[in-house]
Amino acid sequence: MSKAAFLFVVFFVALSGCQPKETNVKYTLSDEQLSRLMFDLQLSEVAVSEVEGAARDSLRDLFWLKLTEIYKMSKPELTEEIRKLETDPVKMKVIMDQVQVMSDSIR
Repeated sequence: MSKAAFLFVVFFVALSGCQPKETNVKYTLSDEQLSRLMFDLQLSEVAVSEVEGAARDSLRDLFWLKLTEIYKMSKPELTEEIRKLETDPVKMKVIMDQVQVMSDSIR
């Protein structure tokens, strides 16, 4: 194989490996709901981190209870939505950019 052909193959393999994988993930929540969910989770984690002991677990449970009421999904269903989002870097970036906008708006 010539040097040019070899370099082309190496370049093509490297380039194809860098492309984000397209995913056919089906989400139950809309992008806006996913953004709000991720924002709510960040906010709740900040609040929970300020509490110590058994109160921390109780507060975390209360946040999850409220999240299940707001999004009308069970905790396992919500965590599955988050897991799907974590495996989808393109969508995760879009969602987290929206979360950043929400965070900036409360400052």
